[in-house]
Amino acid sequence: MVTSMRTAMTDARASAIPAGPARPSAAGVWALGRIEARRMVLHPSFLVGGAFGLLILRGGMGADASQIDVAKTVATLLGGLLVGGLVGTVLSANIAALRSRRDHLQELFGALPAPPETRTIGAFAGLLLGPVALSAIVTVPTALAFRRLPEVASDIDLFLAVQIPLAFLALGAVGIAIGRWVPSLFGGPVIIVAHIMTPIFWAVPWVLPTVSKVDRPLHMIYLAAAITTWVALALARDRRTILRFVIAASALAIGIMAASQQVPPGGW
Repeated sequence: MVTSMRTAMTDARASAIPAGPARPSAAGVWALGRIEARRMVLHPSFLVGGAFGLLILRGGMGADASQIDVAKTVATLLGGLLVGGLVGTVLSANIAALRSRRDHLQELFGALPAPPETRTIGAFAGLLLGPVALSAIVTVPTALAFRRLPEVASDIDLFLAVQIPLAFLALGAVGIAIGRWVPSLFGGPVIIVAHIMTPIFWAVPWVLPTVSKVDRPLHMIYLAAAITTWVALALARDRRTILRFVIAASALAIGIMAASQQVPPGGW
């Protein structure tokens, strides 16, 4: 059995198509990004995620029409759309990373002159052009709507608004990286469950208002480090180089340091 496995591995290495030596071209990446962006935002998982966020937050407001505050309703619905969009981004980004493997096209992509990183970088470009750009657009009216509510108006500032697209980018990067390393459709749901049911999310939430006394520079470093970690890990799946693992490990260390410096006793 050992001999047959060794022979199979040797044959696989000998028949593998070598990776293209060229770097990913900007034109190819953005062409893929436009396609992936459209597929991500129109994928049922993304649309259902947004609808789920609307349903949950709208249901929490109650159904007494005589006591409905229009400004609060609009703000809550927009906020629910962003919360649901985060869930949908994780799922659709994870599915995008799995598409080539799920459609059995991974070997065919290896025959192209473009390097293997092109598909992964194209998925990240789609993430930026799709869910992240959409979140930035929706964040503007959401912030303006919440600014009209006296009880929370003082908590809404530019620092809070900037974190929302970054959170979409961070969670989308997690979904893509997990999809590249774990070829299973359960990867996206596991990420969501891990955020809700474990202390991962509650240790340092992705989005924190200034009123929480968070150290703003450290929190932005934490978000940037998290994004860098998962991007580097996703690219390392295409081509395992020491540099990419070093970047991922360094960014992870910086993120942990930034998180530990801003977490109050007992967590948030």
